[in-house]
Amino acid sequence: MSKKFMLLLALFSLSLNLHAASVWKVSKGNDSIFVGGTIHLLSESDYPLPTEYDNAYKKSDTLVFETDIAVLNTPEFQQQIGPLIFLSDGKTIKDFVSDETLNKLMSHFKERNIPFQNFVNFKPGFLAITLSIIEMQMMGINSAGVDMYYSTKATGDGKQQIWFEEPMEQMSLLADLGKGQEDSMIAYSLEEVKNIRTDLANLMSAWKSGDMKLMEEVAIVEMKSSYPQIYDEILADRNKNWIPKIEALFGNKSTEFVLVGAAHLAGPDSVLTMLSNKGYKVSKL
Repeated sequence: MSKKFMLLLALFSLSLNLHAASVWKVSKGNDSIFVGGTIHLLSESDYPLPTEYDNAYKKSDTLVFETDIAVLNTPEFQQQIGPLIFLSDGKTIKDFVSDETLNKLMSHFKERNIPFQNFVNFKPGFLAITLSIIEMQMMGINSAGVDMYYSTKATGDGKQQIWFEEPMEQMSLLADLGKGQEDSMIAYSLEEVKNIRTDLANLMSAWKSGDMKLMEEVAIVEMKSSYPQIYDEILADRNKNWIPKIEALFGNKSTEFVLVGAAHLAGPDSVLTMLSNKGYKVSKL
């Protein structure tokens, strides 16, 4: 599994002295929208967010997210996703990994005083993501990210919220993550979390500077090269699907603020690149 891959998915993010932010204005004639990059988990010290985000929010009538943020933590949705998260037919993670990987996995949880039994029924893709999330929580990165922050704020302010994908659509994508290569995915995830502090620092540096070239280097290049199918499923294909929906935001009296994961805004297959290639003016705030 590509280096930084599971970290990127776990994040699927800021100091108070930022000099730039990942927010752009996309224009077509006199009509424009805002596009902001997010990372989905933050620490409390990352707030308040940069002024560029709040300025775009204040000028916008509608918030556009990857999915319906408000529904993700509802009890009803948590019940619905059970079959997607957990293995069935009596299977456990032991049926998908080698003895060597299993022993490393069990030792990993033991070192953190976390009962391995709590996760033995997780599907491999969700277990791999969970490994990164646990490490991040231990680092104090357990607060709402930019998307959750602005979804909550928009609800309080009565602003309209729309999204590109239904929540179950996103969860179904993650449910089949790493299918056919479960052992290598878990094994590499265990190795990757050892370097999560460094990798996260690099990703956050790219994000908080708004440097999408650096974001491409630290989060995309290796994934695209080593695992092109996963790259397409997680990033490229979804970006392509979103472009017509973004173009449909133009031509009305409303101003929209699109908030998607920062990696969707980096690289040759990014949302920003595709919009620019279609003749839209893309300028960084």
